[in-house]
Amino acid sequence: MTARRLSGDGEQGTVLVQVAVALLALLALSAFVVDYGVMWASRGQAQTAADSGALAGAMSLAFDSPTDLAGARARAIAMAARNRVWGQAPSVTDGDVTFPACPPGAPGPPDTCVKVDVFRNQARGNALPTFFGPLAEIEDQGVRATATAQITTGNATDCLRPWAVADKWEEHWENGKASIAPWTPDSTFDKYDDKGNLDPKVTMPDVYRPPTATDPGTGFTPFDADGHPTAYYGLEMTLKNGDSKANLSSGWFLGLNLPDGNGNPTNGGSTYRDNIANCNPHVFAIGDTIEVESKQGDMVGPTKQGVQDLMALDNNATWNTSTRSIDNSCAPGVCGDLKYHASSPRVVPVALFNLDAFFAGTPNGKSEIPIANIMGFFVEGMSGKDVLGRLVAIPGTSKGTSSLPTSSSFMRQVLLVR
Repeated sequence: MTARRLSGDGEQGTVLVQVAVALLALLALSAFVVDYGVMWASRGQAQTAADSGALAGAMSLAFDSPTDLAGARARAIAMAARNRVWGQAPSVTDGDVTFPACPPGAPGPPDTCVKVDVFRNQARGNALPTFFGPLAEIEDQGVRATATAQITTGNATDCLRPWAVADKWEEHWENGKASIAPWTPDSTFDKYDDKGNLDPKVTMPDVYRPPTATDPGTGFTPFDADGHPTAYYGLEMTLKNGDSKANLSSGWFLGLNLPDGNGNPTNGGSTYRDNIANCNPHVFAIGDTIEVESKQGDMVGPTKQGVQDLMALDNNATWNTSTRSIDNSCAPGVCGDLKYHASSPRVVPVALFNLDAFFAGTPNGKSEIPIANIMGFFVEGMSGKDVLGRLVAIPGTSKGTSSLPTSSSFMRQVLLVR
């Protein structure tokens, strides 16, 4: 009996040793699982912050002001800081937002990238916590993330307004004689008579050449080859209702019958007004054709009403001629329709049409407009029957393979490239 009791006491001591060893192993595993898990979760959050900052900076350059690097940097920092990393804002300073050459193989011009680095580590004074690490003398840990966004061109939009505007041409004839003056917003297109035939009195007709993937053509060129704005960016235009071919001048436009959700053309003043004030979901791309509204004269009232509805979405927005950007907009933020807008809802896409193709007609006569380009137009208001606004960049998308050179494209896409 005595021998059996001694044996049992020895076994109890062995179990205590095993428990102690197991606890140490569990603590080590907890340090690995918990602290390492904190780091990996924070790493994903830091990447989200970097991505958001890079996209915000690129969007600022693409749609607010292409030359305002300070503004783009401020927006990138603000957006990155809004994305918490383990409950705290990451560290992002002015030096962490740069505008480098884009990575090799990225689409678009090489100098239209925004890079953002974000930090949460000991060097920046905001290290991640460790819960079990101190047991192994690991007092802190940190993460860093980087992202690069690029501005490139688009060729399609899903918010086209029911207006088609005459694209820009080379000015060769004005006031009944040969002209060496450059094109201006007051120029008239002198090549055809009021019946759409070549005008024999015009000995040096104006020339229109639509933009293509390899040629900017004679149309509007809001940017240079490197993506920097030209004199046409922010140009003030007056859109005048084009109810006859005899008055085809700069800003001359035709009303359009945009299709409904099923792709069928619509008509009527109330639908026309609604398509001015709101986003038509049908996707239109450069090269598509759109049906022309047959009763142009009846659309003056709906045009005015639609513009008023559109203005109400962002009443305080104004154009700053010095910075060539929009001030006091509700965007980015919630606007008059109680919806979030990344850019002012008063910046709308408008079709530019091929002048020669229009006068040459289509299989359906002149009841369709061929889209040569799509411009961004910041609506400033009405002047009598005319619509006033500025030529600007606008968000776009891609459809098919057609594209335009950077200089001719108003539509911009922002992509993460690294």
